Amino acid sequence: MGRVAARRLRRGMVDARRLARVVWFGLRHFVLSRLFRRLRRTAPAELTQALMAAKAIEHPPPVLAVTGPDEMARAWDQGFAAVNAALYLNLQKPDHLSAWRHAHPAPSFPAIYLWDSAFIAQIWAWWDPSVAADVLRSVVDGRDGDRLRHFIADFARSPFTQPPLIAWSLERLAHSATPEVHDPWLAAMYAPLRDYKRWLYTHRRTADGLFAWAHAYESGVENAPRFGSRDERTLRDTRRVAAPDFCAYMVLKCEALAAMARRLGREADATTHEADATALREAVNRTLWDEDEGLYFDRDTASGRFVRSRSIASLLPLWAGIPDARQAARLHAHIVDPESFNTLIPLPSVALSDAAFEKDMWRGPVWLNTAFAVVEGLHRYGYVETAAELAFRLCDGVYRTVRLTGHVHEFYDPQQHGIQTLHRKKGNLWKRMTLGGLPVGDFVGWSGLVNTLVIETLFGLRRRPEGLAITPRFPARAAGQSFRLTLPREDLEVSVDVSEGGAVSGRATGPWGETPFDLRFGQDLLLAPSQ
Repeated sequence: MGRVAARRLRRGMVDARRLARVVWFGLRHFVLSRLFRRLRRTAPAELTQALMAAKAIEHPPPVLAVTGPDEMARAWDQGFAAVNAALYLNLQKPDHLSAWRHAHPAPSFPAIYLWDSAFIAQIWAWWDPSVAADVLRSVVDGRDGDRLRHFIADFARSPFTQPPLIAWSLERLAHSATPEVHDPWLAAMYAPLRDYKRWLYTHRRTADGLFAWAHAYESGVENAPRFGSRDERTLRDTRRVAAPDFCAYMVLKCEALAAMARRLGREADATTHEADATALREAVNRTLWDEDEGLYFDRDTASGRFVRSRSIASLLPLWAGIPDARQAARLHAHIVDPESFNTLIPLPSVALSDAAFEKDMWRGPVWLNTAFAVVEGLHRYGYVETAAELAFRLCDGVYRTVRLTGHVHEFYDPQQHGIQTLHRKKGNLWKRMTLGGLPVGDFVGWSGLVNTLVIETLFGLRRRPEGLAITPRFPARAAGQSFRLTLPREDLEVSVDVSEGGAVSGRATGPWGETPFDLRFGQDLLLAPSQ
């Protein structure tokens, strides 16, 4: 066979493989993900050894068992297990997209997404942190030059990035992984994450030292009122609009890189990252804080005008430690206001009182990633009772919705359980044809963070330098309920009975034996000292 014929044959074989992947992509994206949406029900909490081995998962999933006087117990048990089932379903083995295990947010989204992966890793953290590290590595190793990609997929490309949260997520895995496991991950990923920070400073920084999205899609919250219309037919040019959420993410990135650099013995790098975080906090408070409203807003760098949309982005600087104590108190007042962000399922994407509020994606529904971020911010500023109350209601809202619908969803109704009054970019025909008009189901791109809230906020489980510890923070509304959390990877079971005021009594059982306890709300208990 001649060289020309051989080249044509090879090209034909490549084209055939591509065509096969196109057909399979279309089948999954347009047909299977919707055909089976109503047929898949919650999988049992116990995954078989064979299923786990298929994806190289070393331990069974965490299990939650709740007993109490009402239906809540069944909803929580079922919802917690449903998250684990969807998490397993959406984990992909190494393939042509990545040499690492990687995560799809849902069957309807067969791609690797940047900020979804950052949050998915936090859901995996207490089940199998090695999976969490692989999920992050798939994003880092799939970068385009120094840019972490918006997404990595077979037949679509994007010139954009997404909220830069991989460094935050990687550093945060220290909560669940021991240093000897965690440190090699830092060593492998620190340099590209540092270079990505440099790329963002070069390509996304405004003249006044803040950060602006290149496009609404880059923000991850593209149909929010601050950007344009709900169907995306009209979108603001974001390139000159300094954004408080982007700036908060960058502060978190700098903080994480500083911690990573220090752990790796790169003191000069750590000092630089810390200085950048400090400078950015000062710039945000100088430019994006609206004293009249007591909120942070987008600001047009050309006109100097605020984009006064009372959205979840207005609260995210709390997560990054940007406000001072007085500013944090004003943000807290908005968070606990029933006419603002304190809804049945709390922390809607747009404040209830905002004229643009509607139950369409980022224009009002609750999204667990940004709600999780605000809970983290409340902890950071010492509002632990509020954080516990909101975390409990987020979990309760998601789990009750799972019990009603049989699925973990992309976003939630802030005013009721169920998804029947929600929309997905209403008026956008293409989105309706491809993804439907309701929240996407079997979605753990971040909705599975409710399980993380149970483990880390309510039970207060953390791996600290001195060892594994719990700090139970169950709100008053949990009184009379009993919770039992089993973490097979840690060989740990913690049972608590919640009393008035959030006090708990119970016992923890692990490799060391059994430890009975009686703890006040927020009281620490060291379970297993570091070896």
